[in-house]
Amino acid sequence: MEEKKAAHKHLYKCLAEVVSTKRKSLHMTQQELAKASGIDRVFISNVEQGKRKPSFGSVSSIARGLNLRYSKLVGDCEKCMIQKDKESQPPDAEPA
Repeated sequence: MEEKKAAHKHLYKCLAEVVSTKRKSLHMTQQELAKASGIDRVFISNVEQGKRKPSFGSVSSIARGLNLRYSKLVGDCEKCMIQKDKESQPPDAEPA
């Protein structure tokens, strides 16, 4: 159970990183993303800080606000997780 909680925490941390990075690359403020996605700016801020666990619907709305497909946003989160897993393994560890 603890492993599952850790994996979920890791997922939301990556979502935060991906959303923040993409928003900034588009030179958008949180307010602009909030307006484009139809989500409150404070909620966007909390997602970017990893303080909120958004629903599928909220993630879909954020993706639309970033002009991304939902699958692209989730795929980028998966890439982030894989990268962070690699970084956390000892150098001599065998790949999973």
